[in-house]
Amino acid sequence: MSTTSTVDLDARFRIGNALRIIERDRHAIVSIDTQHCRAEIALHGAQVLSWQPARQADLLWCAPLPPPAIGKAIRGGIPICWPWFGPHASDPRQPQHGLVRTLPWRLAATSEVSAGIRVVFEIEKHGASVRLVLVAGTHLNVALTTENIGTAPLPISEALHTYFQVGDIDAIAVHGLDGCSYRDNTDGGRVKVWHGVCRMPSETIAVFDQTPDVVEIVDPVLRRRVLIKREGGLSTIVWHPGAAVSALKDVAAGTEKYFACVESGNVGASAVTIAPRAAHRLAVTYEIDAL
Repeated sequence: MSTTSTVDLDARFRIGNALRIIERDRHAIVSIDTQHCRAEIALHGAQVLSWQPARQADLLWCAPLPPPAIGKAIRGGIPICWPWFGPHASDPRQPQHGLVRTLPWRLAATSEVSAGIRVVFEIEKHGASVRLVLVAGTHLNVALTTENIGTAPLPISEALHTYFQVGDIDAIAVHGLDGCSYRDNTDGGRVKVWHGVCRMPSETIAVFDQTPDVVEIVDPVLRRRVLIKREGGLSTIVWHPGAAVSALKDVAAGTEKYFACVESGNVGASAVTIAPRAAHRLAVTYEIDAL
């Protein structure tokens, strides 16, 4: 993103000192700074990089930004997996986690609303018009809407692949998944049932097709409880690389201790088919409470 185009975007979408469009590491960034929170969203992937409510540590973990390039993903924040999650079902040449997390989105609107600062991004891809609406305030709400603009039914799977900042991966516990079945992708995709709270002492790739609408992360080191409230979705994916972090070139050794991915979406048996001219909305609200 050139400086000139960033300046143009700022002139069009700026909201006083509350929202600016800046350039950082060659990325165009929507920067929010209010009495309630600070947040950053990259136009590349429409990816939330940071949300820090007043008097709290950042909700999100993010690696250093790579140079912006089509086909290159940002590691961290809230990547958007769409219109498929994981590898493509029939074509291994297609990119992991879909088409839109490695592309620039169009910044469509910004405004002040009662709940905070509202930002809208749009992209058209795969026979669909896709809109991401984010509201950042005392809570963070992220809503992904897919409208089928074609003439045939549109099957999709999707996820908000959220990287939560944690005080210590060995200390946190994820609540709300007790008794839910999942595919263990560290064990050849075998179907198992999770018992008790979810911890990640080693590499974890647990894909739950159907879970309760509210999941929470209890973090005794950061002294907080993170509530993840999902609408329009059924699935939760829990991922941490563990020792397999050595294969991730964009994660510095040792930093994996400070993030955990608890993703919300519709995957596997809960994938969605959207009728022509119909729309589907997946939304997640993130809240932080002190322990």
